[in-house]
Amino acid sequence: MEFLTTVCMAAIAAALFRLLVPESKFTKQISLLIACVFVLVTINAVTGAELSPDTDQYNISGDTDYIGFSGDVNRSLQKKICTDMKNEISAVLSQNDIFPEQIHINVNISGLYSISITQVKLVFPEGKEADSQRASELLSEILPQEIELKTEIKR
Repeated sequence: MEFLTTVCMAAIAAALFRLLVPESKFTKQISLLIACVFVLVTINAVTGAELSPDTDQYNISGDTDYIGFSGDVNRSLQKKICTDMKNEISAVLSQNDIFPEQIHINVNISGLYSISITQVKLVFPEGKEADSQRASELLSEILPQEIELKTEIKR
């Protein structure tokens, strides 16, 4: 930051001095002198500036696992969303005497505020095709259009 401040102040000072130089036969020499002073100030700012990054700012202590933290949060969030959705679907289906063998929920987390359920898949045992059809009709009325509903008969 000091480097930029020094260069900007030198540029402003050089511009002001050029404005103050009277129109005479020494104008070119005085302008050259002002330009040389500006170059010297810039060189001094460059050689005196610390251009190496502050490594302490990026130092991560060994007992903190920042990389794994966001992955753990995503997994926990996916698990919670899937569990909540599975419980709601199970409740709706059990009220209508429909009991699938398995309920699979696919969740997509593509950003901080972008979490969506993309697919619900119901797996029924062999011989429960009627329950599969009833579950499909019932859930297609309840679930939003964006959520794909699949039913499967386990053979």
